[in-house]
Amino acid sequence: MEDKVLETVVNGIKYTMLKDVLVKPLEPVMVTKEITEQIPTGEVDEDGFNKYDTQTETKEVESEYSTGIVLKIPTCLTECEYKVGDTIVYNKKFAKDFDLFKDSQLVKPYDIIAISNTI
Repeated sequence: MEDKVLETVVNGIKYTMLKDVLVKPLEPVMVTKEITEQIPTGEVDEDGFNKYDTQTETKEVESEYSTGIVLKIPTCLTECEYKVGDTIVYNKKFAKDFDLFKDSQLVKPYDIIAISNTI
């Protein structure tokens, strides 16, 4: 490992991961999306249902994916494309906070979708 801070953090982890990757999540990634919202008109149709108009606007929201730094790789993975210290992209919906190690998450290896080349 080239980074002394990363080496200190990794050496301080007192766990051997067996099936999940231990990740330090980075700041949320913000993306611009068009969001369509329903606005009630106050009118009711012939069936008794409220009528709505729609309004589309562009908002900056958190991405469904997150980036993080790999801290530990499970022992069951013998060959993988990423290593400790790599910045990965993963589906944050399925990540689980790991409260036994501060500010870390457990990510299933199959939820890791990319290695970041820019961060």
